Amino acid sequence: MEKIREKYAIVGVGESNRSKNSGVTPLELALEAARAALADAGLEAKDIDGFMSYSEMDSCNPHQVATYLGVRPKVVKEMFGGGSSTELLIAEAIGLIETGQANTVLIFRSMNGRSGVRMGGGGFSIDALQNGFDGGSFIIPYGAGSPGQWFGLFATRHMHLNGLTQEHLGHVCTSFYEHAQRNPKAFFYGKPLTMEEYMSTAHLSSPFTKHDYCLESDEANAIIVTSTERAKDCKSVPVKILGMAAREVVSHAHYWKNIDEVAADYVAPRLYENAGVSPEDIKVASIYDCFSWVVLRQLEAYGLVPKGEVGDFVSAGNLRMDGKLPTNTAGGMLSEGYTHGMNNVLEIVRQVRREYEGTERQVKDTELAICTGWTGPDVAGAMILCK
Repeated sequence: MEKIREKYAIVGVGESNRSKNSGVTPLELALEAARAALADAGLEAKDIDGFMSYSEMDSCNPHQVATYLGVRPKVVKEMFGGGSSTELLIAEAIGLIETGQANTVLIFRSMNGRSGVRMGGGGFSIDALQNGFDGGSFIIPYGAGSPGQWFGLFATRHMHLNGLTQEHLGHVCTSFYEHAQRNPKAFFYGKPLTMEEYMSTAHLSSPFTKHDYCLESDEANAIIVTSTERAKDCKSVPVKILGMAAREVVSHAHYWKNIDEVAADYVAPRLYENAGVSPEDIKVASIYDCFSWVVLRQLEAYGLVPKGEVGDFVSAGNLRMDGKLPTNTAGGMLSEGYTHGMNNVLEIVRQVRREYEGTERQVKDTELAICTGWTGPDVAGAMILCK
């Protein structure tokens, strides 16, 4: 990775309108986001020769997007996946460019996540995991039929071992809701959350209230990756990829075997080694936040907070704009929108570029930024960015 450190960059980011009922197809949303990213980079569709996306059988494909933009790409890639797929596809784009298979790659995620196929709208079989793993019925509780229930079991164990409380989860939520008040495009813009309101909200699935869950939204996001050499021809400020660990896994395919272990524990050492920096150097963060607890667990895993101190860290307001590590500054997936993490990538790129300079939304120090992805406890990836 050291050989390609700062050799590649994100040069364009864009999104579609965000709503709960788009009234259009994922293809139309994807085209809107792709055109926004092209305009941001100062590129034309003919400059893109690689198109990639990920979905959970709920979207359009890259060939369609290329076709309706009027180009025939050299490379298309479509994969099944959710969280951490953005990081994996960026790594694949770098590999394609490095080997001469492509020059500039557009990656998108488009979904009618509220009006169409809903991640949180049911449809999971209550024995989905038992059937998904050999011997699963012997180790996975029967009836755990949704991500909230699955992750809640991991969260409860981790919170018990580390003295974390409901209020600590609340500090994650109230911090991100506070960020959303500076982002007119966030779903919860104009809807701040107080700790009192949070603590009085009933559990949907312990230990999670509705505020601890990510949103459901209809939207598309797009990013453009190219070499820093080609980035000189773009109008945008390139955000360089200093280091990344595309996608790591836990030690056993049956990850319920050890619920004290998450893939981010393995991502972190290789990430910092590849980037040539340490956790203490990180100034701003986009942390995958499908659930509030996932943020706490990753802060520990990436060494951003010493193990056992994460509760005190968030209680002291350190995720807020004036804290030690401003995190998910557009509101994150808890309060801005939800595209399996790509919206968090857009925001960290804009922070590193310092697009909000002169406003209360701009983080003071953005020299080095971390962006993490999380498929689940078993799979994760991350990257470190700089200007």
